[in-house]
Amino acid sequence: MTKLTDLELFDKIVLDDMSAFNELFNRHWAKVYGVAIRYIKDEELALEIAHDIFVNIWNKRSQLNIDAFQNYVVTSASYHGIRKSKALKAMPITYVEDYIESEQNVLKLQPYSSVNLGEQKIAEEEFNSAIASLLESLPNRCREIYLMSRHENLSIAEIALKLEISKRTVENQLTAALKHLRTAMKLSGILIILFGRSF
Repeated sequence: MTKLTDLELFDKIVLDDMSAFNELFNRHWAKVYGVAIRYIKDEELALEIAHDIFVNIWNKRSQLNIDAFQNYVVTSASYHGIRKSKALKAMPITYVEDYIESEQNVLKLQPYSSVNLGEQKIAEEEFNSAIASLLESLPNRCREIYLMSRHENLSIAEIALKLEISKRTVENQLTAALKHLRTAMKLSGILIILFGRSF
């Protein structure tokens, strides 16, 4: 088993090979734990996250499509670490009660209509943190071009002019960044809703 690649081992896991699973666990558990504890600073919770990630892989082995096992488990650890860290901060939740005007122009309270802004803010912060973490794994130039495009709202031509490179190079680097982010987010199971704008 030790001579097999991660993908070869995962193929065996799909066929219910527990020894292959144990080998992958031994290879990557420390990395997963290390990423998790970096976010939550709690050994017990980091152990729980690492344990849950590998249990989930075994339980869903026939449904998963993993091309790079280490990237998958590390990204999962980052996501769950960020999520747990935000939850532990126990942000106060603010409810906005919705009022509507009746036919007689009398304001009436709708007791069951409310928007949980606290939950929305947590989700938004989790997403932004996850993106920031994933961007760190990109090459410097690739990350720089992505940030100029998405954060500074520069066009491909403007980026090319500013960095003194060709538009084709900008397009290639931006495509690579987007592919990396989409793949990583899909692997880690993060649901992305960007109000109609793709990243």
